[in-house]
Amino acid sequence: MTMKWQEKFNLMFAQTKSIFTKDFIVGLDIGSSSVKLAQFIKKDDGLHLIKAGLEEIIPTEGKESGEKETLFALQKLLTGVNIKKSKFIVSINCSKTALKNVILPYMPKADLKEAIELAAKNYFPFPLSGAVLDFEILGDVWEKGVRKYEVLVATSPKKTIEKYLSLLAKAKIKPASFIPVSYACSKLMGAFPREKVNCLLDIGACFSELIIFSSQSGKGKDLIFQRKIPVAGGDFTKAMTTGLVSDKGRLQLSPAEAERIKREIGIPAGPAGEMIEEKISTTQISAILRSPLDQLVSEIDRCFDYYREQSTEAINSLILSGGGAHLRGLADFLHQELGVEVSCLEPLEGIKVESRVGDYIKGNNFSLQLAPALGGALSKGKGINLLPPEIKQETKHKVKRTTFAATTAVVILTLVFLYIGMRISLNNFQKRISTAKHGFLSLRHYVKDAQVFSLANKILADEPYWEDVFKSLSNIIPDDIYLTELSMKDKAIKLRGIIVSNASGESLSKFIFILEKDVFKGVKLVTTRQIKEKETNEFELSCWID
Repeated sequence: MTMKWQEKFNLMFAQTKSIFTKDFIVGLDIGSSSVKLAQFIKKDDGLHLIKAGLEEIIPTEGKESGEKETLFALQKLLTGVNIKKSKFIVSINCSKTALKNVILPYMPKADLKEAIELAAKNYFPFPLSGAVLDFEILGDVWEKGVRKYEVLVATSPKKTIEKYLSLLAKAKIKPASFIPVSYACSKLMGAFPREKVNCLLDIGACFSELIIFSSQSGKGKDLIFQRKIPVAGGDFTKAMTTGLVSDKGRLQLSPAEAERIKREIGIPAGPAGEMIEEKISTTQISAILRSPLDQLVSEIDRCFDYYREQSTEAINSLILSGGGAHLRGLADFLHQELGVEVSCLEPLEGIKVESRVGDYIKGNNFSLQLAPALGGALSKGKGINLLPPEIKQETKHKVKRTTFAATTAVVILTLVFLYIGMRISLNNFQKRISTAKHGFLSLRHYVKDAQVFSLANKILADEPYWEDVFKSLSNIIPDDIYLTELSMKDKAIKLRGIIVSNASGESLSKFIFILEKDVFKGVKLVTTRQIKEKETNEFELSCWID
């Protein structure tokens, strides 16, 4: 009988606990031309990258790619991923998805959201009606002796959010967080061990993101400036696929040919007039690429000039990422034009990577495109979240409902144990009590875990950090003390329990001392009472958490 109940209890406890735990964190970057994924597993020493992939979005012939083609690429990428056990952080982007570092007057944090919404028109060059807005407090700053908040504000149109939600729902994914691409990139930069990272240029298919980081922290991970640039990898491809007229007649490269020449030849550095595949000369390639390259340099220069007017920090390095960074010779070209150090991103630097995954990424040469997916996962869903408020609330309510169901199940199981105990025959009282004690000892750590877990669930929906407190509590309870009730009101905690020991006073004093050494503060004995018929002592303690 004991083993049967122990197995049922163990199974129920494991199933209840699994509701709140996600074994994997997945970063998704759904772009206009490809979908990228980075899957991490949680280990004792941090996150480990165990899967990464890129799937091109292949449009139907004669049509632009849409949701159907994007969904097909996403589903291929999700092969082998346990969706139910994964927490998805999705990087989103469009022309009006933006991030802004602002300084606000010091005020109660509850009033910040309203203040940001009222002043948002001063931060973004487009109306925010019909947009989702969120923010993250970076810290306090002082301006002329006045204390203010430094805040990172993000926004994205509801239409963009709804488009992503619709796509993910068809892939049976419930995202934990939506974050801008620039925010994801900033989280990736935070993992870099290098001393300085001044500026990142993520060159996508439709537009590029220029992100400047402060070097004051020593790691260059504080995002202080972000702007979209209307020049991207698609502009280089479009220029190269434009028809050319030569002495051999009209010439037009296919997108596949243009992409291959971009990666293998790029911005020509060899002799002028050299023929490539007997179709196009290096002189023609240089002429074709000159216009988008000049426009890119001009846009970067404008951003640099604006930033220099606002800050005293020098910009002395630029890192390239994204598919457009595969244009061969681009780093050298920008170095010559801008006069700063330019290099390509090494996104796996500072990340724990399974060897087979690292080999796969290098073998398929898509590491430069992984930055938003990697950074999204590394954010762990903390900070800015552009999910609509109603979805955030729905998630909280679901956790509360699940917690109530789990708590009810534990209470019912406890009542069943009590009922069985009441049916024990008085004639065999001593013998059965002895047998029950042995069974209870074998279940003791399960019962303690269940008590702590059920009580913790009441708080975890609103106070996630309490999970660590209850783990600590379950580890320090002496063997002769059992908690029967825990309650909290206005941060004050009451603990009730029983002592099954002849030296009850000594055991209780020892328990209070252990609590004081842990996270519990101000531990006081409220009442203690001996129950003669049970040969036990009841007690009540009060305390609070620092």
